[in-house]
Amino acid sequence: MTKQALSITFAVALATIGCSREPDVEKVAVGSDVQLVRQDGGVVEGKLTARDDKTVKVESGKVTRTVPKSEIADVKVVPAEGGKAPELPAIAKFREYTVPDGAKLALELETSLGTQTAKVEDAVEARLTEAVTINGAEVLPVGARVRGVVSAVEAAGKVKGVASLSLRFSRLTARDENYTIVADFSITAPTTKKDDAKKVGIGAGAGAIIGAIIGGKKGAAVGAVVGGGAGATHVLLTAGKDIELPRGTAITVTLDRSVDVRVPVR
Repeated sequence: MTKQALSITFAVALATIGCSREPDVEKVAVGSDVQLVRQDGGVVEGKLTARDDKTVKVESGKVTRTVPKSEIADVKVVPAEGGKAPELPAIAKFREYTVPDGAKLALELETSLGTQTAKVEDAVEARLTEAVTINGAEVLPVGARVRGVVSAVEAAGKVKGVASLSLRFSRLTARDENYTIVADFSITAPTTKKDDAKKVGIGAGAGAIIGAIIGGKKGAAVGAVVGGGAGATHVLLTAGKDIELPRGTAITVTLDRSVDVRVPVR
């Protein structure tokens, strides 16, 4: 075979390959369900909602992703429900999901905490006890680690002081991947005003006076102590209830901002 014949054969082969390829993103109709694969191996699935000269937008649930065209290695149209899903190319490594802000994380503390001993910036660790799923896919598995710190703590005081504890979680580890999160948890001990009124042995009116003590009105506090006698003194010298959260305590936190998560392709 001559060099000219080889060149023609090679050109025909390239044209055939080009015709057999999936349509590029410019040829996919807006509104189509697509499977985009980034050059780094990330897979983005959803509805193509818009495109411009440099990017395309893919909507999945409540989240819309913007993908630069320069990062797209492969694109396929996903058939209507019931059709066979397109095979992923060899370059695909992980699917990309976004856990939206407002999502709830069910946690179990692995650090014991108490308002008598905890200090601001003390490390706190917990684990996920319920998987987080998106469109049927397990995005965050049970056992994912969550880390944070004590952000505020107030031990119980004398009548006026009510114990409180606040935590801020900032790191989540799932499948050896680390993610930055923002999720807070706060708890305040129940007030003992009703119990205090019973200890003093007075009615609702005087109970309101004790409420004024708790509210910081010193003039009312003096009258209550004198009128209540020993009972009132007992109230003023008895600390309220502290908060104890032993290891294994179940808590729920809410994400303050969305988190992009990678799930390996199996």
